[in-house]
Amino acid sequence: MRSITFCTTCKGRLWQLEQTLPHNLAKLEENCDLVLLDYQSPDGLRDYIFNNFQAELSSGKLKYFRLEHDYNYTSSYAKNVAHKLATGEVLFNLDGDNKIHEGLITELRDLKHHQFFLPRLHGNDEGSYGRLGYTRRTFHMLGGYDETIVGMKGDDGALRVTARQHRLRPVHAKQIVVAIQNTREQKDLYVNMPGKSNPPIYPDRYGVADVTDHLGNMFSI
Repeated sequence: MRSITFCTTCKGRLWQLEQTLPHNLAKLEENCDLVLLDYQSPDGLRDYIFNNFQAELSSGKLKYFRLEHDYNYTSSYAKNVAHKLATGEVLFNLDGDNKIHEGLITELRDLKHHQFFLPRLHGNDEGSYGRLGYTRRTFHMLGGYDETIVGMKGDDGALRVTARQHRLRPVHAKQIVVAIQNTREQKDLYVNMPGKSNPPIYPDRYGVADVTDHLGNMFSI
């Protein structure tokens, strides 16, 4: 049975994770886990996780990591860090405003290296474009998300273009989902903070970070 890691990041979105994370953890089946990257979230995310999910942390179903550097939020970089921390054979980007739909895990277990998993769009798709899946080998072959795209827009589309250039076959989700909605102001709140820099960009590397796990162990990736 192939292992699956769902990759979630959070910066100031605890109000969304309170709605999605309990559901998503309950949906995890055997050989599934969820990596949560705390991007220096200022809203009590760490306390929420430690106060409510000790069993999931202990079992490894939930893998919590805190980013050590307080950069401006850039979704491409955050996703790359979370994906590098993932150990599943299949990876799925699950934004904090999204839930695991019924049947998704079965669909992902069948994903092949030459395929690229996409959401089923229906016209009310805001917040759902990031529901992308791939084998871990394929994700690293694609080079991750483009970290020259800063802020919170465009990285999902750029990865789709890269997948097409590599002639990956698209596979669409069977079920339509609707994400929790965000205003433009909410999306941009942490992308250009006074006195803070964007994550550094390395020509041949992505997701370069120092992180601390839930046991307090700090390491570099």
